[in-house]
Amino acid sequence: MNKNLVFLALITMSLLVGSTAIQAITINPQIGVNASQLDTDPANGEVKARPGWQLGGYLRFDNSKLYVQPGIFWHMVGTELETKNEITHETTTFKNSVHSIQIPVLAGFNLIDGDMIDFRLQAGTAIDFITSVDDNNHFDKDDLNTSYWSLKFAVGADFWIMSVDLGYDLGMSDYFKDSDGRGGKMSGWFLNAGLRF
Repeated sequence: MNKNLVFLALITMSLLVGSTAIQAITINPQIGVNASQLDTDPANGEVKARPGWQLGGYLRFDNSKLYVQPGIFWHMVGTELETKNEITHETTTFKNSVHSIQIPVLAGFNLIDGDMIDFRLQAGTAIDFITSVDDNNHFDKDDLNTSYWSLKFAVGADFWIMSVDLGYDLGMSDYFKDSDGRGGKMSGWFLNAGLRF
């Protein structure tokens, strides 16, 4: 089945389940940083994580202990590839930044629902639609799939009107159109902070 259809089906099911007993709707704009890395294993090099960022937010449909939150983010991930020439032993570094629109859908559980602070566990899926690749000598937008999806796992805390989320994106689909031995799933950590209205 087409990955985009699976993603849309998950969104629809999550919203239907979450809307059965909604007690509150929260608007949660967020900004954050990420450190993502491709799972490639080049023969004469090493892939490293580079910092990236995301800006966007969620709509949280809350049912006391349970909630569903679809969102949308402007997303930038970066990677770094160091290659070593076997003859000259010179090291060359390729850096890239890939921009995308990310649409996550998460379901969560309010682990601690206190008067001053709440702790949450959440998981779900996200799809990234690639919009551009910064100029580099390693690859360009035509080398990448137009979209890729991942699983998201996170813990979060709410206090006053603030929210913080720390989580991991686990890449589930190929990043490159033709992996050509490079692997090609993008995974990494993220940290978001935002406001709740």
